[in-house]
Amino acid sequence: MVRLLGVRIVVVRVSSEYMQARRDRIARAAIDQFSFRGIHLTSMSNIIEASGLSAGTIYNHFKGKNEIIAYVARTTFSELFAEVEAAASTEPPPRPSELIGLIAARIASADIPTGLLVQVWGEAVSNREVRDAANDVYEQARDALGEYCAAWLAAQGADRRAAERRAPARAHVMVSLIYAQILQMSLIDDHDPAALAAELGELLDRA
Repeated sequence: MVRLLGVRIVVVRVSSEYMQARRDRIARAAIDQFSFRGIHLTSMSNIIEASGLSAGTIYNHFKGKNEIIAYVARTTFSELFAEVEAAASTEPPPRPSELIGLIAARIASADIPTGLLVQVWGEAVSNREVRDAANDVYEQARDALGEYCAAWLAAQGADRRAAERRAPARAHVMVSLIYAQILQMSLIDDHDPAALAAELGELLDRA
């Protein structure tokens, strides 16, 4: 409580956890609406109504739909690649095919439909704000997988400096395969991500 010109004013302090919970609630409502209506046909009014929050609360957290799309993309992939970062510190690191299989399973069980991720990529083609988020996500994925690849190559007996030199190219390939998994899971009815990960094993596991 503070005093201003002799008047008592109650200051309400909102925790960062509370603010994050609100942002996640808004994002969840947006994901549901994007999945049901499609990104282009979803309005801020739809998101506001689905969230059960006031318009003022929504705009206190996000400037508009583009910022919500970017937030959804960043948080979804951040959670996914947190597992990659954990794998890099495991002794010994899992084989690349095992890691791809783990990521494929994580994507398949995620709360966000893979088709929505593809919609986000489509939006990124012509939307600079969403494109910036897509590039941030790619860099995070490449960096996380680069750390993992360097650790795995070193575990296979490669000199550490050589492992770090070779890791970026391998990480680029793995990111491309993960993106291909997402695309095929969205478009191919009988796509089996676990089977594809297993088929890639011989190629990926070659040091």
